[in-house]
Amino acid sequence: MYDQKPDGSGLHQRTIAAAMDLLRHPAATPPSLAQIAAEAGANLDDVAGIFPDVDAVYEAAAEQALLWLHDSCVKAVVKVNPDDAVAQFGALGEAYIEWAVQHERYFRLISGGHLVQLVGNPRLQRYHDSMRELMQRMLERARDCGHLAPNENIPLMVISGRSFAYGLARMIVDGRMAEWYPGTPPMIAAKQALHDFMTRIARGSRPRPSAAPAATAPA
Repeated sequence: MYDQKPDGSGLHQRTIAAAMDLLRHPAATPPSLAQIAAEAGANLDDVAGIFPDVDAVYEAAAEQALLWLHDSCVKAVVKVNPDDAVAQFGALGEAYIEWAVQHERYFRLISGGHLVQLVGNPRLQRYHDSMRELMQRMLERARDCGHLAPNENIPLMVISGRSFAYGLARMIVDGRMAEWYPGTPPMIAAKQALHDFMTRIARGSRPRPSAAPAATAPA
C-alpha cells in the first residue's frame, strides 16, 4: 500500500516522481498513465483521480520545476548588491544553469517542448512571463542608473542573456562543455563564460562620454 497523505499530496508527489523516473533517457517514449501508476506503486484508479491523463502529470511536474527555479533565482538575487542590477542579472543566469544541472530531467522536460508547452498554457506561462519581466526590470534599473546606454534595447538584452544561459545549461546536460572548454569542470566553465558574457555586454553598452569639441584653428 502506498504512503498517502489525507489531501492526496503524497500520491501526487509519488506520481510526479515516477513519471520523471520513466524519462531517464532524453528520447524515451512518454509512458502511459498505467505505467506511471505501476512505477509509483499505486492503483491506477487512485492516480487517475488526481491526474486525468499523462499530460496532466507532466504539466504538474513542469510547474513544480518552475517553482524550484523561481525559488533559486530569488535566493540568488538577494545575495547580490541591490544597487548592482547587472550583477543581479548575472546571478539569475547562474541560478538558471545550476537549476538545469541539478534537475536535468525537468530541464529537458520543459525545454524539449514535446510533453509540455509553456507558451499558451496559462498555468505554466505565468512563471515564464514573471521571469522575463524580472530580467527586464533589472536591466531597466541598470539603464536608469547609468550602467547601460540610455537607448539600450532592453528586450533584446533579455533575449540574449536568456539564450546564452540556456545554451550553457544545455552544453552541460548534453555533456558537450568539455569539447569547447577542456580542462575545466563544466559548471565552473559555464559560470566563467557567463561572467565574461555579462562583462562584455555591460562594457559594450556603457554610456561613453561625449567627445570634446574640436579646437577651432585661429583665423
